[in-house]
Amino acid sequence: MDIHINILIKNTKQPLLLIYNILKNESIEDEHKLIATKIFFQYHILIAIEYNLLLIENLENYKKTYLFIEDVYLILSKQLNILPYLIRLKRAYNDKSYKCFWDLEIESLILYFKNLYTKFLCLFDGSKGFLYLHLKLKGMKEGNHYHHEQLLERLKKTFDLFKKPFFDEYKIVLLSYYQFIELKFENMIKYTEYIFNKINNILVNNINYLVLYDNYRTQLYNLLYNYSDININVNNVDSDIDTDDITLIIEN
Repeated sequence: MDIHINILIKNTKQPLLLIYNILKNESIEDEHKLIATKIFFQYHILIAIEYNLLLIENLENYKKTYLFIEDVYLILSKQLNILPYLIRLKRAYNDKSYKCFWDLEIESLILYFKNLYTKFLCLFDGSKGFLYLHLKLKGMKEGNHYHHEQLLERLKKTFDLFKKPFFDEYKIVLLSYYQFIELKFENMIKYTEYIFNKINNILVNNINYLVLYDNYRTQLYNLLYNYSDININVNNVDSDIDTDDITLIIEN
């Protein structure tokens, strides 16, 4: 790859105008436009998100470049759709035993939450099957003191595992000790089942979101960093640019 075009795109003070000029220049072949566009996305992806390059006039005539940009925007849109769920999880949960928990690599976060999910299932005797404690007790009309204590213990350990911000963020109803022990036994089981199902769904969904986000990240990386040699006349690219021509991108 021509090191000059890489440096030019990386260091330019007007990246949007530069890529616009490259994409509009009819003397630059589709293959070379494609590589230049990949470099642009590598260094200026936030600008690419803000300004839709697909709006450039006649860009569809350069199939490889057009389809590449279309694919990148599709992946980015999928990532952005997932992002609100992960931001909510970040607000809800933090492990202070890690100095910067949410700065961990996404692979580490996925593994962490999978382990957290296993710990959660263990609290309800469900790490090796689906016969959870509350389901074992569900058929009983009346429980004894031991059963009450077992349910209370699991609920307390669940609260200690996830902490109050988690319950607040996901609007999970909490009962005090006295509110719980005043319930009929069947309602104790219903409440325990409610807590289990809410947290179980939250964890399963967010683990899936993390995995999907990581998959899209890998796809995006492969799209951006898989390219061949490029030979663009830098002087031709860095010529005067008519800034009026780019208004369409900025306004849309």
